[in-house]
Amino acid sequence: MSSLTFRTVFHGFRATAIPRNILRNPATICARSLYSAHSLGLDRFNEDRQRVFAHLGPRKAEYFSQFWESFKEDRKSSETMVFTGDLKNVVQLSETDEDIELCIRMMRIFHKQNQDLRFGTFSFGPVVLRLLYVLDKPDVVIQVLKDPELHGFFDQTASYQLAMDLLYKRARYQEVIDLFEHMRSRQVFGTRFPRDCVVLVLGACYQLGTRGAYDFALKLVAEGRESGARILRKGLTFTAALALKMQEPKVAMELLALTAQMNYISVRNLRLIALSHMDLYEEIFLVLRSIVHQYHHLRHDHSGICPDTIDRIRENLEKKGDPERLQLFSQLQRALKEGNHISEDSLDEVLERPMEHKSRDTNPPLAMFKERTIRPPPSLRPRSPPSDVGSSSKD
Repeated sequence: MSSLTFRTVFHGFRATAIPRNILRNPATICARSLYSAHSLGLDRFNEDRQRVFAHLGPRKAEYFSQFWESFKEDRKSSETMVFTGDLKNVVQLSETDEDIELCIRMMRIFHKQNQDLRFGTFSFGPVVLRLLYVLDKPDVVIQVLKDPELHGFFDQTASYQLAMDLLYKRARYQEVIDLFEHMRSRQVFGTRFPRDCVVLVLGACYQLGTRGAYDFALKLVAEGRESGARILRKGLTFTAALALKMQEPKVAMELLALTAQMNYISVRNLRLIALSHMDLYEEIFLVLRSIVHQYHHLRHDHSGICPDTIDRIRENLEKKGDPERLQLFSQLQRALKEGNHISEDSLDEVLERPMEHKSRDTNPPLAMFKERTIRPPPSLRPRSPPSDVGSSSKD
């Protein structure tokens, strides 16, 4: 496919906001995230959280009360200081709404200190977002990301990826799009198309399944391509699947041609459905024969045919009233089944498989403190520290 063809397909979409009455939640509710716990850093975060609880959990109430005491209204804000280690511990120990409130107050003070005094290099944004993700607090996520007192605190793509994934998991698809637009308006990442966030917003558009969402997705892909940004395969397949929902198989084919992984299960199945809508059955039969012969009696999870893809092709063939082709397709279907090439997952399940790649967050969950031994604040430390407690490294 030429770049000219791509530009022709997407030419003319206006940069307009999607009205809320157009983008509504569908009847089907998404129950899982688009990124695995590992790729979001949640597994490491939970490990660190357990480690902190093992050391400070029994003294949590006393530890937290010290900070609440320092925030009394009769004390000047300039007298209160929040250090990296304390904020780290409070984030890891937070469980309740009251704990989160304390955490947010400390974040605001810590952020102001960094702005005024120019010290502190650790970015807490992704760590705090992992806490709110684990505690399932989407409303608090939106609150802190738009808090003027925390302006710049969450200026990391990993923070927005975590926030958008949580909203997606909760089926709050319009808010995924709204947050993406808010993120792009900040222009702090060096790109307006952070690829993991683009995947999430395109997934939200697919779930919404409306004409407004479709136009938004096409415009986003076109702008990203024109700017030289890489649109990940998962984002392209979401948009192609949405194009099929909109009865535009040619656009779906144009989108799928942008990925080099043509044999990947989602790409292959979407292409087969698009080809059936375009009455290109000879190409469909060539693809199915290649699967039967090339992968004879081998099961490839990344190259199988989804059962609903088979159903869609058969349905379109029956509408055409071509008994000869229908008989040939039935023979190929039997061969696919005998060769174990029919996937157990539907196409929707394939599209929504969580991405497993490791996040490229430059600030993984408390990685800077991984080798540190957790130590309580001075007032809570025993006079004779255990031998396994070493000195902490410099923040």
